[in-house]
Amino acid sequence: MTGILEEARRYLAWLGAQGPLGTVHPWVAVVAADLALRIRWRALGPGRGAGRLLWMCERMATAPLAPRLVPRLWDAARARGIDAPDWRGTTPPGDCVLTPDRYRALLAERATGARLTLDGDTARVWAPPGAVVRLWDGLTVTTHVADGEETTHLFPPADPADPSAGRRGAAVFTRGDRLAAGPFEAYTALRD
Repeated sequence: MTGILEEARRYLAWLGAQGPLGTVHPWVAVVAADLALRIRWRALGPGRGAGRLLWMCERMATAPLAPRLVPRLWDAARARGIDAPDWRGTTPPGDCVLTPDRYRALLAERATGARLTLDGDTARVWAPPGAVVRLWDGLTVTTHVADGEETTHLFPPADPADPSAGRRGAAVFTRGDRLAAGPFEAYTALRD
């Protein structure tokens, strides 16, 4: 099964990277990105929503050192009750191998602080400048680029023939990170 899991992880990571591009439905990108990282680091026992924290651990470890450092970064974060990469501090964790400038750049890549509030036919959104905001109703999806101001967007009108019409959600995609609202909020942070 290991070979199948490795191949699935690569494919899922590719699907997850499609989120801001709009080539797959946003829920596919959110779930696939989370699952790809959970498969890669399955020995750590990560639950649903752990992908964002694992993403941060991988970036702080860098690719060559990831096999050794990600488990240590993961264990340290979980021991402190951290379940997502949304901490406020700017001091890197002890095992982070990034330079201070690269660490601050990584902090800026997070979706931390993005706010998505779904209310009837609208979504109120604040996301970092340049983040991609995708709203959906069933299979109908709209894409917006955040400018750093809070905005209200109408959900796209669903196709009346779409059996999934009425199932709405929103997602914010930054360079590598993502947050979701609606039925996919479970993929925003680890839930025990």
